[in-house]
Amino acid sequence: MLYVRTAAGSFVSAATIIQLSPQRAGSDSEITSWVAICDGGRAVTLAPYYAVPGRIEAVLDHMPASSRTDGKIAREAFLPYP
Repeated sequence: MLYVRTAAGSFVSAATIIQLSPQRAGSDSEITSWVAICDGGRAVTLAPYYAVPGRIEAVLDHMPASSRTDGKIAREAFLPYP
């Protein structure tokens, strides 16, 4: 079981993450943070640690298989609309 640190300093189980959404700042395509959509539609921003290339992939191994696509992160994501 893997727990992922959030930007607020708490932790969330990677097994509850159903979708990851990259957040980008500025005109370049560099990922500056990740938003995790968890069971129940709760969205949490992950700690800046995961924005470094290659680090978010470790989380994929602990996500439910139904939320992964051939081991790749979905590059387009839609957040739940309240």
